[in-house]
Formats: sequence, C-alpha cells, structure tokens
Amino acid sequence: MAGAGTVVVTGATGGIGAAICRRLSADGYGIVAQYRDRSERAASLAAELVAAGGVCVPIAADLGTDEGVTGFGDAVESALADASTAPLVGLVNGAARMLGPSFHGATPALFDAYFALNTKAPFFLTQRLVPLMRDGGSIVNISSAGAHFSSPGDIVYAMSKAALESMTSNLAEALAEHGVRVNSVVPGFTDNGHPAFSTPAVRDYMSSFAVLGGVADPAAVAEAVVFLISGRSSRTTGSIVDVSGGSTLGARGHRAGSVSELIGPH
Repeated sequence: MAGAGTVVVTGATGGIGAAICRRLSADGYGIVAQYRDRSERAASLAAELVAAGGVCVPIAADLGTDEGVTGFGDAVESALADASTAPLVGLVNGAARMLGPSFHGATPALFDAYFALNTKAPFFLTQRLVPLMRDGGSIVNISSAGAHFSSPGDIVYAMSKAALESMTSNLAEALAEHGVRVNSVVPGFTDNGHPAFSTPAVRDYMSSFAVLGGVADPAAVAEAVVFLISGRSSRTTGSIVDVSGGSTLGARGHRAGSVSELIGPH
C-alpha cells in the first residue's frame, strides 16, 4: 500500500467516512475501508481512490456482531500480510448507528445494538489491531456533539458516544507504552448526503445548534482526522478535537426534541 502507511477506516461508505478515506489517500495513506452492505458505494470509492493513484481495499463486515468484528480483524491482518502492503499506522473508528432511540422508545435490543456498534466494536477492534501497529500509530474515534448536550429523543445514541469518549481517554493512557495515540473528533451536524439536509426547516434546526451557524461539510471533519493520524499531532493523545462549529458550548434555548423526531432514525 501507499508509502505513508495503512489506515483502517470503519464506516467508510458514509458521508464522513468516505471524506476521511479521500483525504487520507490524498496524503499518501493506503486505506482498508470497512463497510457493512453498501457494496456499490464501497466499490465506487475504491475505484475513485485507485484512479487518483491511491490504494483502497474494501472489506465487508457487520461490526454490530462479535463475529463481524473478529472476522474483520482477521481480514485486516491478512491484507497487511501482503508483501505490497505498508505497515498499519492508524485506525479510524467511524462506523455507527445514527440518532435515536428515545427514552420511551428504547428497548433492550435497540440499546444493545447501539452500544454494540458504537462502543463495543471500536473497543475490541482496537484491541485486535493495536498489536499489528508499529510504534507511533494513531487511533481516532468519531464521537458526536450529541454526547455533550441534551437530546432526549437520541438518548441511547448520545450515551454510546459519551462512552466512546471515556474509552478514548482511558485507552490513551493504556496504549501510551506502545507508542499509540488515541483521540476523538467531535462533529456536529454534518451533511452526509441524507435527504433531510435538503429540507430547509430541518437544515435550519440543525444550523441553530452551532454558534458559527450552518452545518459542516464532511471534509472539515476529515481534516481533523488526518491531523490526528499524522505525525503533526505526535504530542496529542487523550484529546477531544471539536469540529462542531461550537455546538457543544451550551444550551441555546431550543433543544427540546431531536433531529430523529423530525426525520426519523437513520
């Protein structure tokens, strides 16, 4: 793979995930792109990166199951065993179930499903891949501004992301002896291509959360991720990089309810 090293990106076919893959590839990293079932998007992304001179290996895996995490870890190790593959230098935990459910709408099965993908998978995938990293590796967890303000309609999602941030700080200390850094990036509402971003009322509601206004482009999130993967952040670990446009600065008098109540979980 590319000379800068190999980075594993989960959730690679989402809006933010694809932007991260493109930006990392542009900086010379080879990409292992995990996706669940969007095979056409994964193939298109891989073809795009290869056409631009990069390397991308798409791997299908359901990270919401223990078997999926184990199988994906094995597939990554097999890819890294190829003589043409550069060493593993990074992991971006981006795959997630988005928004919802509410306190009253939550069930044990939904609760387990959100935590399985949003929190458990990043933990055990990190555990599986860290031994394959060379010193100086970097792990970036994609959190959410929703972990920092009240959104009762998305309580389980918010809790899973808050747990991911706790994992970040604890793993940063645990993995420091291995030379591996661990950080989180906190996006706010980011235009991931969902049709809701074309609905003025929904977009205005999302925009009202950020003190800078507007919603983010996925490329802005990708810039923060690339910084944390790269050697430019060699002294940064256990940190939370907020790219939410100031959405986490405090309640602004309009946050009763949630986006999922407007558009439905997705």
